[in-house]
Amino acid sequence: MSAKRYLLDSDAAKALCQYGLVQDMAAALGVELADFSVLAQLRFQLHAANPAKALAKLGSALAVEQLNLLVAKANEVVVLVESANYALLDGTPDIDGGELALFAALCEDDSAGLITGDKRSLVALCKVGGTVKGSFSWAQILCLEDAIAIIIGHFGWGYVSAKVRARPDVNSALSSIFGRSVAADEKAISDGLISYLNDLHLKTAGKYQSPYVAGLFG
Repeated sequence: MSAKRYLLDSDAAKALCQYGLVQDMAAALGVELADFSVLAQLRFQLHAANPAKALAKLGSALAVEQLNLLVAKANEVVVLVESANYALLDGTPDIDGGELALFAALCEDDSAGLITGDKRSLVALCKVGGTVKGSFSWAQILCLEDAIAIIIGHFGWGYVSAKVRARPDVNSALSSIFGRSVAADEKAISDGLISYLNDLHLKTAGKYQSPYVAGLFG
């Protein structure tokens, strides 16, 4: 799916800032930073107004710069809590308030995509039925690992590997895929992404369809 705008959950937004990949993500998707939407609480969770606290939270000056750029350029996710989709999703185990708002917003805009780092919420979402089930397409959703694969496709695996390996503290799955002590080669990175994405496919009862895997084997 080629979306016109993308919702970023807080996990994905934080990771992209820490890796220094916010602008690269937009470029790889063919959108502008203004086409991203983030949750209103992101700026508070990551202390955007307090440089010292933001640095402690994000771990590098580059990540703080990326956060400031993102919150300055991106829109805020707006969803009416009175909406039927919000109400139907509310109370679903393992979907927290932030993801709930993002899923509801996704249901209300079929031109939007969602980039999420919350695997648990995706597993929970696959169990939701009723009218919500028909209100969105799983093709609208990208997990963080698929988003990273899209950036690799645009900038090359070596470029992305250097970014990810510089911050082994950010995401344990990605750190393992790209190599902790020694940089993994292109095939090993691809195999690692495929393994992770196939596991997510299974855990969501086949509903999450990885565009990276589909592109390789479709």
